Amino acid sequence: MTTPTATHPDTVVEGSLDAASLTDAALLDALERGFEQRHAADSRLVRLAAEVVQRSRSSLGPDGFASRLGSTSAAVLLADVGRITAAEGQRLCRVAEATSDRVTLLGERMPPAFPIVADAVCAAIIPLDSANHIVAALTQASPRAQQDDRVAAELALVKFALESPADLVRAVAARWRDALDVDGIEQREGDLVERRSLRRSILANGMKRYRLDLDPAGSAFLDAAIDAQVGQVIRAPRFHESDLGAPNADPPDPDPVPDSRTLAQIAADAIVELARHAISCDGTSVPLPSATIVVRMPLDSLLSGVGEAQIDGIEQPISAGTARHLAADAHLIPAVLNGVGEVLDFGVSRRLFSKAQRLALAERDGGCAVAGCSRPPSHTEAHHLRWWSRGGATDLANGILLCIKHHHTVHRDGWGIEVIDNVPWFTPPSSVDVRRRPRRGGRPPVPTVRRE
Repeated sequence: MTTPTATHPDTVVEGSLDAASLTDAALLDALERGFEQRHAADSRLVRLAAEVVQRSRSSLGPDGFASRLGSTSAAVLLADVGRITAAEGQRLCRVAEATSDRVTLLGERMPPAFPIVADAVCAAIIPLDSANHIVAALTQASPRAQQDDRVAAELALVKFALESPADLVRAVAARWRDALDVDGIEQREGDLVERRSLRRSILANGMKRYRLDLDPAGSAFLDAAIDAQVGQVIRAPRFHESDLGAPNADPPDPDPVPDSRTLAQIAADAIVELARHAISCDGTSVPLPSATIVVRMPLDSLLSGVGEAQIDGIEQPISAGTARHLAADAHLIPAVLNGVGEVLDFGVSRRLFSKAQRLALAERDGGCAVAGCSRPPSHTEAHHLRWWSRGGATDLANGILLCIKHHHTVHRDGWGIEVIDNVPWFTPPSSVDVRRRPRRGGRPPVPTVRRE
């Protein structure tokens, strides 16, 4: 059987490209060009989708474009023609409607609802997914947001999307949504609580599958319990070969029985252990190693109960009221660190970072500081920017949180790390990026909305 090939005259075919023969630099260039072409194609599709939406508007009834072609909506038509998912068709329509000129009932044309996003999509400088996240979040906030604040949010999000992956854009867009629409936080939170569920099914191979959907506050408790167990396994002190001959270095602890489980297996075992303890123990509490929940919020929100709060490891914000409710839990740690005068700097006399230092680093980095890495603080190690074996101090200014994988990568490949204005920046070696362009890490920027 032969594989059909596209023969459209406008189609650029690069099937003859021998990717295996490319150098690392050439492969990176080819990837960048490929994504530029993809963004340009998406930009054109958005403009075409806008016309499909306009010609399929409900006021046309059965004479609408989609109806005449047998589709129930513009999104379904796009899915049929493009052989894409219904969800992708809906995303195209959402971005198309938000970034195209509007027409009133009297036929008058108005500018797009999101002109800054429209310009970025038209210029093909942000991906479709990022545009969709910005539009979706700001649309939710628009009914109660001040116009000037909404425009500022749109501009900030588009700028952030120029250099950030879509997943991070989604998270920052949610923060802007809640900053613009404080009154809507509790309602959105309540909607998520109502959607919590647990479904169980038996797989053909005899395994049992659990599908659990939890709201942010509920998932924080489960994550803290699981991460405490996982962190206890993976955060044992590890020493690099370069450290073994260092003066004053402590000898590595023996590990006669190495743990061969994957992180997923360790997490699954943690849930079973929690259940086993709950069933067999006469007490009402389950002992957990360092199980904590870190919640951060402005002081005025803590006092008033109005506004939003963030839970470490949870993307979706929670309401200030829920955070105050959680504050009664003995295992909750507030974001205000060093409030009792704990010593956070130990100089070169101490090799390992203390718990207080790790909490302070977690507040700044949010977990593994490498962009795109979702490992929580309990899965990380505190890395010396200037290696301890080379005179680097065990101080906050010389520390950063990295998961085991990225910790080894930094040591092995020689990545440069610099913290500027409390933001970590990673400079790759020339073997990874010949241009050695710094990459932002740590937490994404926090929205700032001026309140009267």
